[in-house]
Amino acid sequence: MPIKFLCNFFGILSLLAIFIFFGFSNLPSENLEVVFLDVGQGDAIFIRMPQNQKILIDAGPAGEILPPLAEELGFFERKIDLAILTHPDTDHIAGFVEVLKRFEIEKILLTGVQHETEWYREILRQISKKEIPTIIADAQTDFDFGGGVILDIFWPMESLVGKIPADANAASIAARLTFGQTALVLTGDLDVNSEKETLKTSQNLSAQIFKLGHHGAATSNSAEFFAAVNPEIAIVSAGAENKFNHPNPEVLERVKSAEILETAKEGSVKLVSDGVAWRLIEYQ
Repeated sequence: MPIKFLCNFFGILSLLAIFIFFGFSNLPSENLEVVFLDVGQGDAIFIRMPQNQKILIDAGPAGEILPPLAEELGFFERKIDLAILTHPDTDHIAGFVEVLKRFEIEKILLTGVQHETEWYREILRQISKKEIPTIIADAQTDFDFGGGVILDIFWPMESLVGKIPADANAASIAARLTFGQTALVLTGDLDVNSEKETLKTSQNLSAQIFKLGHHGAATSNSAEFFAAVNPEIAIVSAGAENKFNHPNPEVLERVKSAEILETAKEGSVKLVSDGVAWRLIEYQ
């Protein structure tokens, strides 16, 4: 048999194997996957729904998001169904400049606050240029992703479009994601005063997973709010030996009833829910 024919034959087999592998990796599953991406001193959370919708909540500082995001996306995946900008601080959104250039974003959820940084202005320019539909977050905003997955936005309480908040952290989008009997709470950099206001409402905050607010800072994560969530696992997204001393030692003491997982120590943290319980996925 000619060598050229064999080379072509095995080349085709290799391409077919790659296509099958990545094709099947993109099929819907019965699980909800949540990955707290290691982006250094910042926040970025990738979520894959059972119906295979893909959500990116924040994108970390500049130059950090693409490698860990590539670990979670299939080879041919270039679409993100929903991107959420919790608030305009650079350590949460600068990475979106790269994401917007390389991926097709179906919808974007943000608060619409005014914030004068070049990163935020560039992101808004790209959103406008690409004509990406935007949704303004408030406590009436909910997303039903099918398969029993609901994303309930509970902060801010009302639209903040055009407003200039005294503290951008206090205007962070906060949400509770539920799938069957499992839930997680994500609060961006929400401060203790906003946590206190949330506790005055009828919002259900209970969840097995809680990403500590503001990278584990003492300006967030009040004892009362943590008790309302009552998580089994607390996630800290922060850079190693960062200048802000995140996570705060007093906060870690306050939340020690939960298992604490830090991206600075663990790298990206991946949790998978089957609707009954969460399990931690170990990276190879």
